[in-house]
Amino acid sequence: MKRYLDGETEREIREALRHEDFDIVAAKTQFDPDELRRLLNLPAKSSANMVAEPTTDLWAVEKLEGQL
Repeated sequence: MKRYLDGETEREIREALRHEDFDIVAAKTQFDPDELRRLLNLPAKSSANMVAEPTTDLWAVEKLEGQL
């Protein structure tokens, strides 16, 4: 069964997403994450569109010292 979001609930969920992780908000609202993404017109979660974690550059300080 497909569920629906009324306007007020959608605003509350979007506000919660500003402060908490998507999966946590989905669990608190008792929505399946994929269903909630669909209801909010958000892109599906996949490894292709996820942002890679930044890597730490151990030599960044030395590189920047040369620019000063």
